[in-house]
Amino acid sequence: MFEAIKLLVALVSLVMVYRTISGNCNKYLAFAICAIWLRYFLSAFHTITYPPLVAGFSINALGSIGVAGLGLLLIPSAVFTLKKLFPFYVFFTAIAVSGFVNMQIPGTINVLVKWCYFLVLAGALFLSIRAQGQNETFKKLLVAFFMPVTLQVLSILLGQAKATEADGSTSYIGGYNHEAAFSMIIVSFIFVVGLVERNSIKFRTSLFSMAVFLLVLVNYRTAILTILPIAAVFYFTLVEQRLKPSQKAPVLVVVSILFFMVFSVLSFTMQERFADVGVLLSNLDLIVKAPMYFSDAERDIMSARVFIWSQYINAFMNADVVQQIFGFGPDSWKQKFDLYAHNTFVSYLYEYGILGLSSFFLICTSVVIQALAIKDNKLSKIIVLSFGGFLTMNLATMPLWNIEGLIFFAILSALVFNGQLSAKRNGLNKTMSATYNGN
Repeated sequence: MFEAIKLLVALVSLVMVYRTISGNCNKYLAFAICAIWLRYFLSAFHTITYPPLVAGFSINALGSIGVAGLGLLLIPSAVFTLKKLFPFYVFFTAIAVSGFVNMQIPGTINVLVKWCYFLVLAGALFLSIRAQGQNETFKKLLVAFFMPVTLQVLSILLGQAKATEADGSTSYIGGYNHEAAFSMIIVSFIFVVGLVERNSIKFRTSLFSMAVFLLVLVNYRTAILTILPIAAVFYFTLVEQRLKPSQKAPVLVVVSILFFMVFSVLSFTMQERFADVGVLLSNLDLIVKAPMYFSDAERDIMSARVFIWSQYINAFMNADVVQQIFGFGPDSWKQKFDLYAHNTFVSYLYEYGILGLSSFFLICTSVVIQALAIKDNKLSKIIVLSFGGFLTMNLATMPLWNIEGLIFFAILSALVFNGQLSAKRNGLNKTMSATYNGN
């Protein structure tokens, strides 16, 4: 029955997408909306779209390849020469080199296609922001989230729950396959709603609050930690905008206390889900402990994440110098481990070596520096805190392994790229002018 509901919601969302992109919408934003909607649509029918179909590729994978290829044809080449993309190209090179050294060709292609998807989506949103502005871009982008958000609400109303793989607790994810990927959809939705200007859409605050509540019901603790700084900035800004300068200090103190109380209540009600975080922080030496010496109790910490990390780190430490520098190759974990690393940094250290992990740190540093340089202090604060939350999520799972996580990163990166245009300003401005005029 729920599959039929999915199909109905999908048709409604398709009509909404068509009406949005056929209105006052530049072609780059139309591409971004359709790309994101397509991903969420295909992922909703995972029983059909996940199994391999052609040459080992699933329908989902073929969709991502198609989007990446179309994006490369659509996005002007000037965008790909922006200096802000240099750290990303260094990272992509490290991935390619690691794949070549280890002859992990299929894995290398798979990973680079995902990052190409990120690149074209970030480029499309960047061009749309420059053509029609941030507010108009993200207001229209919300339509792409109609299907997954509606399906989650319906799954709650109809009791369509999923037991999480780790501990069997209940997750409401709208009939999607896994709470990790679905949580990133809701995180992206929260982020986009928070970026839309006040009074641009009806019930903006209610929509944002509902989205935060929906994320809690996804029951994926790392995603909840990610959204805390975004929620804090949103509500603080909301209160601050309504106050006179003389009222700000005392009222914001009261709001801080209330926010802390709400956080304390949530922490108490979900203490079983977060208890292992405290255990890990008091036993950080477990991360480098050889997996063979883990007790049964230690193996269960953080839903076995710490034990998984130790396996990857131990394999890296016992590797030869070449593999410590270049890693074992993209997707090489599938040949040795049953589970992915559940930590982006650990995974990159194992797959791409010191070179790859260092280049990823270069990306992170570059994003933070560029975000801090944005003249709009409010936007700068939102991006920095949101990226900090996103990196926190990467410590206990791997959102960048999923397209859903790359979509969030693309949205955030588009804002960073737009903050201070670094090169080819005149050429890009001409492109924007042509785009806005429908050419």
